[in-house]
Amino acid sequence: MNGRRGPKPAGERCVYGVGPVRELVTRRPESVRAIWVDPQRAGKSAGDPVAQIVSAARAAKIIVEDRDRQSLDGAAGEGARHQGVVAWLGAFGYADIDDLVPSDHAALLVALDGVEDPRNLGAILRSAYLLGADGVIIPEHRAAQVTAVVAKASAGASELVPIAQVGNVVRALDQLRELGLWRVAVHATPDAKPIDQIDGTLPLVLVLGAEGGGVRPLVAKNCDFHALIPMQRTAVGSFNVSVAAALALYEVRRQRG
Repeated sequence: MNGRRGPKPAGERCVYGVGPVRELVTRRPESVRAIWVDPQRAGKSAGDPVAQIVSAARAAKIIVEDRDRQSLDGAAGEGARHQGVVAWLGAFGYADIDDLVPSDHAALLVALDGVEDPRNLGAILRSAYLLGADGVIIPEHRAAQVTAVVAKASAGASELVPIAQVGNVVRALDQLRELGLWRVAVHATPDAKPIDQIDGTLPLVLVLGAEGGGVRPLVAKNCDFHALIPMQRTAVGSFNVSVAAALALYEVRRQRG
């Protein structure tokens, strides 16, 4: 193992936790600048997940450095559960909207209208990746951005599903309409249809709103369809936005077989 004790890489961001770091090393090793590990975990048997990450990182020629718990705690942030491993990456690379739309199948995108909780964003990215979405769109302002907390909550999906950042959600939806996508606002309104009555085989962008407030009226007005997720009980309010995103994505994926 490389025993270097260099400082925190300048201008870089970290992804922490066994699951996210393992995904990075496995799928995108070229994006990892260095990995910091707790030597008490890394030196254990091959059955330890941190030791497995170290072996895979060595094979991929990624720099691996021993770090004490205090250094790992400082890198991951207060209260973060890093599990003894932190990966350092460069600045996050956002995609262009055009790049999210595939040419070989009906597109399935998720657009978020002001989701502010990074754990909700992470959970949505995880569902988007697992359920085959082609990309996720987030606003540049008044919304959660891709951070280490988001990466951990997404179990590494933030590094695997393309993400576009836009200055204006309405303009982004107009651009997607020009690219042939139908815009579906997932929120409960008087004219909303149950989600299973929306044709999921069409090229779609599912639009979900902020925690509590939902999709803003101006954004909803620019959508082609309004869809709701039926509930059997309502005493505790509606679904959390990350749960709603997972359910909507699952329904589209179900219809597409």
